Amino acid sequence: MRFLGAGGLGVLLYYLILYILTDLFGVWYMASAVIASIVNWTSNFVLQKLWTFQNRDKTNLHRQAGAYLSMAIGLFLANLLLLYVLVEYLRLWYMGAQVIVTVILTVASYFITSRIFSEKK
Repeated sequence: MRFLGAGGLGVLLYYLILYILTDLFGVWYMASAVIASIVNWTSNFVLQKLWTFQNRDKTNLHRQAGAYLSMAIGLFLANLLLLYVLVEYLRLWYMGAQVIVTVILTVASYFITSRIFSEKK
């Protein structure tokens, strides 16, 4: 539940930024997704490490940040690819497409994130 709560906050920030930049400021939805993702990753790393997995270890911080960044880049690329395909080829509304992508990638993110912050090295 903590994972979903912390991730939910990041997702809320993501969707707000995506919507505001795209619909209110006229930014291309793919560029909005990049900016929103950066905010999401930053908030998620801190919340998942400190609150969800209660990992206060500072000796592995660089390794964890590197592993988290690698995961985030992979999920980011998957997010953009899936979002683009759903919007451009299946003609879904960008916000609806993002919901579908979010559900899919949240499951993958949980398993990867739990390994990053639960390992004892």
